[in-house]
Parts: sequence; structure tokens; C-alpha cells
Amino acid sequence: MEDLESPPHSPARRTLVSLALRALPWVLVAAFLLATLEWVGTPSRALLRYGVYWVAAVVVPGVLVFRALRGSRGNLPEDAGFGAVTGIAVNLAGWALAVGTGLGDYLWVWPLLVIAVFVAVPGLRRHWRIAEPQPLPLIWSWLIAAIMVLSIVMIAAWEWGPNPLPPVTHTLFGDIHYHWANAAELRRTILPQQPQMAGEPLKYHWFSDAYRASASMISGVGIPVVMLRLWTGPVVLTSVLVIAALARQAGRVWWTGPVAAFVAVALPVASIWPRFGSYPVTIEPWYSPTLTFSIPFVAAVAALLIDVARGERIGRGGWILGGLLLLVATCSKSSSLPVLLGGLMLASAATWWIRRRRPDVLLAATAGTLLVLAVTAPFLAGGGSGAGIQIGATFSFKGEFLAVAGRDTIPGTGGLFPTQLAAVPWSERMILPAVAVCFMISQLSRLLGLFGLLRRDLRADPAAWLLAGMVLAGWAGTLLINHTANGQLYFAYSAIPASAALTAWLLAALAPARRTAVVVLSGLVLGGIVGALIWRFGPGNLPFGDYWRSNLGGPLLILAAVIAVGAVLWRLGRMRWKGLAGAGLAVLVAFGIGLGVNTTVRLMNGTAQSVADGKLPARKGAKQQFWVTSAEMKAAAWLARNAPTEDIVATNVHCEMVRTDDKCINRSFWVSAHTEHAVLLEGWAYQPATQSRHGDDGLPYYRQPSPDPERRRLNDEAFSAPTAAGLAELRDRYGVRWLYAVNRASKIAPELDQLATVRFRATSVTVFELR
Repeated sequence: MEDLESPPHSPARRTLVSLALRALPWVLVAAFLLATLEWVGTPSRALLRYGVYWVAAVVVPGVLVFRALRGSRGNLPEDAGFGAVTGIAVNLAGWALAVGTGLGDYLWVWPLLVIAVFVAVPGLRRHWRIAEPQPLPLIWSWLIAAIMVLSIVMIAAWEWGPNPLPPVTHTLFGDIHYHWANAAELRRTILPQQPQMAGEPLKYHWFSDAYRASASMISGVGIPVVMLRLWTGPVVLTSVLVIAALARQAGRVWWTGPVAAFVAVALPVASIWPRFGSYPVTIEPWYSPTLTFSIPFVAAVAALLIDVARGERIGRGGWILGGLLLLVATCSKSSSLPVLLGGLMLASAATWWIRRRRPDVLLAATAGTLLVLAVTAPFLAGGGSGAGIQIGATFSFKGEFLAVAGRDTIPGTGGLFPTQLAAVPWSERMILPAVAVCFMISQLSRLLGLFGLLRRDLRADPAAWLLAGMVLAGWAGTLLINHTANGQLYFAYSAIPASAALTAWLLAALAPARRTAVVVLSGLVLGGIVGALIWRFGPGNLPFGDYWRSNLGGPLLILAAVIAVGAVLWRLGRMRWKGLAGAGLAVLVAFGIGLGVNTTVRLMNGTAQSVADGKLPARKGAKQQFWVTSAEMKAAAWLARNAPTEDIVATNVHCEMVRTDDKCINRSFWVSAHTEHAVLLEGWAYQPATQSRHGDDGLPYYRQPSPDPERRRLNDEAFSAPTAAGLAELRDRYGVRWLYAVNRASKIAPELDQLATVRFRATSVTVFELR
């Protein structure tokens, strides 16, 4: 009888082995992500539900829609990256439709309908497969997978590990509560009110919160678990894929993808100064869910615009996709659109100059971007209150700057220059350009790509000008805009996809065709070693206030000397070893990238030590300066489960330190988050009227009085001096149905027990229902 099994080396078996090898890195990444989430205490059932949601409701329909509108990129990993971005946008459209029509409970049907269309319509079935496969090298998959694992480690170290799931007495960064409350609000309406000041419209870039709301609604996982555990990992991994694809598309070389992803993820800062901690700039800041969410959209739009800049036809589907992704990027982070607009404007001007003809398509894209800005600004212009122009305002928040310029004035105030500089002599004012230079050196891996415009081949490509314009716009925003809460930093963050791609492109243009890996790795290793040696043994470790010049300048002089000596030795070596010819600049660029490797290693070593010491994951929470108790979380969770979603809650908690006083930091948002209900008046620090008063009466925005004194009077009297008439006014005038009273915040009048119904009581907190 004929043997029906495939021989050991048959084409079918070789194909199966090849598929297994290509799938293995992605399987390992998924396994590592799941294991890490289990390690930090994520419920297994929630992991399963969210995993099914991410694959079936985001990636699969997203890939199908992406291929239908733009076509496949020829390989599954990049299709999955762009598909995930598209899938999120499609789900947001479904969320708006379902919640806006009162059918939010049936939102889970939306992605199934999208999939059903691609099954039922014959002309769309072809998008289930890649018609013309152009697989990337297997080493690309392993390198990207390694970077993904590093990104998961970083998230676990800085976000998941330190923050246990409720209920547990713990300190959580206030902005996380703010976004948590927004997500809860957006489960019931597409026209949200301020969760901390019920009845006032929420003018903020809240699309990332709407995504988390939709993810909770479709997956069936509660917002606390989605917020604190599940949403970040898949979005960051998507960013890695899309940034890598953007770099490959720009540089037209496969290995630029892993280089760009490495620059974007692994090098948030290069610190060679023992006494100066420069700002980290990262695509996964644990303190800004909006920035993390926006990054893959910025990268995806940039990839579409590269084709536009190069004169390639993207078709009607490409324009529809680009408009949809641009809208989500704009409404997710206010720094996204200005960065993209900067790239379009510079690319348009450069193309017009180089080709001596008007770039109509680029100008149309620019006009469309301006139209998106005009349409969205009235509804989503959050973060703009209290913003203006000031050179170097971001450094007025840095401790090293304040150690020299003085701490007597409020950061984020003043005219063309930070207020602090007016009171110090000219010699001390040089601290501003000094820290600015050090900040840029600490981000050298993201700025090196701008030197690519000195090369004729890159200068002739409009895509280079597009990416350079995005980088310049991002850094201009960071260095020239003044924001009350140092929000101008996010412009540089939003430029990371472009800056990483441009640096990788420059490296590819400089690297010799042969010995590429040796040249690049040699430069990276040399940069890492030099960065480590300067930080460990170099100058700059004196008391900062008196010796700031040597502390900042000394390491820079050592770095310049090392580069100069290296250049001389390279030139001499090239005379002896001809193989070095043509690789010097590539080694130098790789050296600049590698300069930050030691900083990342030191940060990761600190995390590894915390794990070894049993501090991560923090299952018992951290009771630091301000905290929420386990009992308070349980009471809030009870209210979230038992109160109708449209009910308004009043609370006596307004202050970050919980205890209420007239000059407290009124930046408390945890009641609206944990109760998942809008609150009559909680913390008002982020209200536009409060932000615009930053610096008035010598007070920062977060110590300003309530923007609605009458509302606060009625609210607080309900707890300190309640009357039947006062509680009735809260109920009838503002729709308040519940009181969430915390005796750590202020004294609770005993007569409240007779005027309202006690529904839940636990140690420091009592929940009342108004009659």
C-alpha cells in the first residue's frame, strides 16, 4: 500500500515548520503577556473574556476593514497592527451608534455584524487572506517580539505591579481616577458631562475613555479591571507593530522597523548626569492613558501620509481610513493633530520648493487636517485652558531648574520666559538654555534623524520632510508652549513615532550594504558603554544649586571629547583597515542611539530588585501621601452596583489629601471613579475655569476656589449642616440622589442619619440615599 504520510523533507512538512517558526515569536509574546497579567493579580476569567474581545471584536474586523479600504501590506504582523488600530476606530463608531440610540447593551453585536458582512458579501471575502504575500524575514519577527516583551516588562514595572486591583487601601495617581470616571460616564452617553461637576459638559479629548467604555461593554469585564490591567498591553503592542511598519515604509529596509521600535520603546531617556534627571519621553507613560492610546493612531496616520507625500495613490478607501484614524488621533490627545499638521505643512512647503509645482494632494490633506481641528475643537478642546506661549516653560517644573532660579513663584506662569528668571542675575539665567540642551541630548536617539535632511537622497524625498516636520512640531510645542500642568511635554511624546522612524531611516541610509549588523551593533554597544561610564565615573556629582554648570556641562564635555577622540582613531584606523571605510557615520548614529541603553538597564535593574524584595507586584497596596481605603472602595463599589447609572452623587471629598480645607489641592477624582457615577462637585482642579485662573492671587490652579461657590456651599452644607430643605434643593435642582460621606474629609453631622436613609456604612464612609 502507498505510504500516505508526507516524507520527512516534503514541501508540505517544510511549510508547516516554516509556519510554526513564524508563529512562535507571537505565541511567546501572547503567553508572556498573559503570564504577566496573571502575576499582577488579573482575574483569569477577565483575561479570557478580554482576550476573546481583543481578537474577535478588534483585530479580526479591523484587519478586514483595513484591507478593504487600504489593501494588505503583504504580511500578517503589519496587517494585524494596522488592523488593530482600524478595529478600535470601527468599535468607537459602533459605540457612538449603539450608545447614542440607547442600544448600548447590544454593542457586542457590532463587531459580529462587521465580520458577517465580510462573510456574506462575495466581493469582500477575498480580504480574509493576503493575495500577494510578501513575508518579512523571520529575524524581524523575533526582534519585534523581543521589543514587545520589553514593553510588557516596562508596563508591569511602572503600571500594573505598583497598582493592585480594588478593593485595597492604596494610593493611585489621580489622573487614572479621572479617566476611570470618564469611561464610566461614557458607557451611558455620547455627550458626556463632567463626572466631577455634574451637569457641565466634558470638553476634553476623551476618545480613549470611550474606547475603554466600549471595551468593558463588549467584553463584559468591569471598568476597574479594564482600566488598571487589560487595555494597556494590547494597545502598546499595537504601537510597536505600527511604528515598525512606519519605519520600514519610510526607509524601505526591513530592519529599520526593529530599530525604530527599539528607539520608541526602550530608550525613554539617556541620562549621563548623576545630578540631573531629564524628562523621560515614552510611548507608554503610565500617568497618561490618552497619550498611550493615541500613539498607534499617530503612527498609522503618518504611514498613510507618507504615501500621500510620495505621490502614491491611496484611493477613496485610503482617504476614508485616513480621515477616520485622524479623527480618533485628534480626539484622543490634543498634541496629536498639531504634530501631524506640522509634518504636512513642512512636507508641502519642501515639496513645492523642490519640485517647483504646487503639491495639490498634500495641500488637500493639510486642509482636511485643519477641518478636523475646526470641527472637533469646540467639543473636545480639553487641555487648552491656561495654555500660552513661553520659552522653556516646561523646565520651570524641574527641580534642578528651580534649585537655581528659585521656588518663590508658580511654575507655568509668566510672560515670554519663566517667571523665576526675573529674580536672578543674568549668569544664573543661563540655567534655562543649559537644561534645554541637556534635555535634547537626553533624547538624542529621537533627534538624530533630523540630520538626515543633510543628505541629498533623504532631502529629495517628501516623506523625510513629513517626518521631520512632525518631529520639529513636537519639539516646538514642548519648548515654546506654557501649560499649567506641564502638558506641553506631550507634544514631544506624540512625535516619537516620526522621530524613531526618521532615526532608523538615517541609520539605514548610512550603514554599508555589507556588515550592516556588525556596524549597527558595534555602535549601540559603544554608546551603551560610554553612557554607563560617564554616568558612573564622570563629573557632575556635586551639590546642584552651587555647581550646576559643572554638573550639566562636565558630562557633555566628556561626551564631546570621547566622540572627538573616537573620530580621530576611526580616521587613523581606516588607513590601516580598509573595511572601516564608509561606516563611520553609521557607527556614530548607532552610538547616539545606544547612549540611553545604560539608563534603561539601570531602571530595569531597580525593578528587578523590587521584585526580588517582594515589593512587586504590590498586592497590599501602598499607603503614601494620599490614599483611598479598602472600606471606601467597597462602599463606592456598592453604590456603583446599586444606583441607577443616571443618578447624581454628592460627596464631601474634594481634596487630594482627603481632608478638606480652603487651600487644599483640589485634585481628587476617586469618588466619581469608584462609584462610576457623576458627582455634583468633587475635585475641580481640571475645570476650564479653574485652569484659566492659574497663578491668580498667588495660587496654582489646583488651589483655586471652586468655580461655582453656590454649588459648593449647598454641597458641603448637606454634610456639615444638613436640613430637609437643603437636601430637597440638592435633589430637585441638581438631581442628587445619593450622598457619599467620608469622615476623613470633614465632620459628618449626626442628624444626617435622620434626614436621609443609610444604605451602606463601613468605618470611615457612609452612603446615604435621599428621600
